[in-house]
Amino acid sequence: MIPYVKRPADAFWFTPGSTHAAPMRRPSLERLVDGISPTSASRITEAQLIYVVDDTPELTELYTVVLEETGYIVRAFNDRAKALKALKAEKATPDLLITDCAGNSMSVDRFLVCCLGIRPTLRVLMASGYNQTDVRFFKARPERFIQKPFTAGEFLRRVRATLTSH
Repeated sequence: MIPYVKRPADAFWFTPGSTHAAPMRRPSLERLVDGISPTSASRITEAQLIYVVDDTPELTELYTVVLEETGYIVRAFNDRAKALKALKAEKATPDLLITDCAGNSMSVDRFLVCCLGIRPTLRVLMASGYNQTDVRFFKARPERFIQKPFTAGEFLRRVRATLTSH
C-alpha cells in the first residue's frame, strides 16, 4: 500500500524519496497548470520535443498530460535503456530530457553520461524525491532540478526555465 500524504489541492505527486510515487488525483485539464488552460496565451508557439523518463507509469502519464496540453511534443519512457535506444535512433534532437534519479534498469549517472555523449547539447531536468544536496553527488549533473512533490505549474515553469537556459 502506498502511504498517502496530504498536499494542497493542486499538488498531485507525493511520497518524496519513495519509488512508489503515485498521483493523488487527476486534475481536470482546465486546472492542470495552476489555472492556465491549454487555450491560453501560455501555450508554446513552436513545438519542442521533450523526452520524459520515469520508472513510475503514473508520473510519466502526468508529465505527458501537462506537457502535451501546453503544446510540447512528448516521447515518454518507463525504462532508461529504451529511452537511450530511442535517443540514438532519433533524427531530431530532443530539446529537453526529464528524468528521475531512482529506480530503473540503469543508474542515472550512466544514463546521463550516455545521453550527453550522444547529444552533447541536450538540456536535462531532474525530477526527484531526493533533495538537491543529494543530487550533487551524481557524476553527471542535471542542468536543473525540481524536487517532488510539486504542482503542475511549478513543473511547467521549471521546464520553460530549462528550455531557455542556454
